[in-house]
Amino acid sequence: MNYNECAGMSMPDNSVMNVGYAYVPVQKLGKVYTPEKALERGTVFPELDISIGEYERGLYDGK
Repeated sequence: MNYNECAGMSMPDNSVMNVGYAYVPVQKLGKVYTPEKALERGTVFPELDISIGEYERGLYDGK
């Protein structure tokens, strides 16, 4: 089925469409930066203090 075939279709008013479900793990509060260091680094959580390059290369493992 292509886009043009789908474009003319309609859903009944009583239908429910589940698009997706989110999973958000609980974050435990561990170490935190001092207020001064947090302002310098842009985050209070050392676990989130990674460069965009590290994140894009998949080096961030959430720990």
